[in-house]
Amino acid sequence: MLAQSNSKGANSSVIVGILQEVNATETEFNVLQSGDILRTLHTDSKSKAYFVGFADKAARKATVGYAVKASCDKDGRIKTISFTPPISQTKPLGQERLSMTPAELFSRVDADKDDRVSYGEFSRSVYHSPKHGPDHFRKVDSDRDGGLDSKEFLNALEAVSWWTLSRKSAETWFQEADADRDNKLTIKEFAHICTSGNHVNNVFKRADRDKSGTLSPRESSAYIRSITHGKPQEQGEEKMRTRKKGHKFQTRASEIYVTLSLSRGSAYQAGEGTAVPLGSRPSSNSFSI
Repeated sequence: MLAQSNSKGANSSVIVGILQEVNATETEFNVLQSGDILRTLHTDSKSKAYFVGFADKAARKATVGYAVKASCDKDGRIKTISFTPPISQTKPLGQERLSMTPAELFSRVDADKDDRVSYGEFSRSVYHSPKHGPDHFRKVDSDRDGGLDSKEFLNALEAVSWWTLSRKSAETWFQEADADRDNKLTIKEFAHICTSGNHVNNVFKRADRDKSGTLSPRESSAYIRSITHGKPQEQGEEKMRTRKKGHKFQTRASEIYVTLSLSRGSAYQAGEGTAVPLGSRPSSNSFSI
């Protein structure tokens, strides 16, 4: 039996959706989750907020229509909340992406040719995940300017499953994983290939089509192809590579964040690990950092 996602349902601890309303003191947010569940979330002095992918600092304020990814407790108290530009439509590049170099892919994805890849450009063409995308992008945007330069872009690619798996042939991946050279993969060996992190057991069961308890070269190849080329039931969201071996993101110790106050008529400005009171309250439908 598969566990229910922590981002689905009216009582889920992770909320992914669209901001519908902000109260006058910027301490309460109504978020439309999964298109039909309205969740009311509130802040306290420990809540942290991030504005991800906004190059224009003036846009770094909670605004109706922004995409939201938040974690909260059972009472709706926000632990962390990320705001990102809304992504109206994805634009997959097709199979030609699999043979591109990082420079070629960067040039192709950089639609406005400003030598930076925005959150929207990355989400539309490389990796689209309303749940994982904000954290992914924020961690690689090391200078916090809202876009990725070529180095940051490469770091971002190294955590995207279709990119990683497309760098080698299916045969090479199988040979590297088959530690005992018996021409079949156990769950432990499959973990060298699997891009689904803690979900490796469930992925293995789905990949094991003949229910033999091991994966043949053909089953392994079919799994890899489902990631690099996509399957109908997985279109619109790639699985991000999170396994222990391979590339991981390192977050700066002094993460830029904003602490939101419950005090009526006050807001806080982002700093290097410190909350700084603003001199005046922002407009009723937003808060600024």
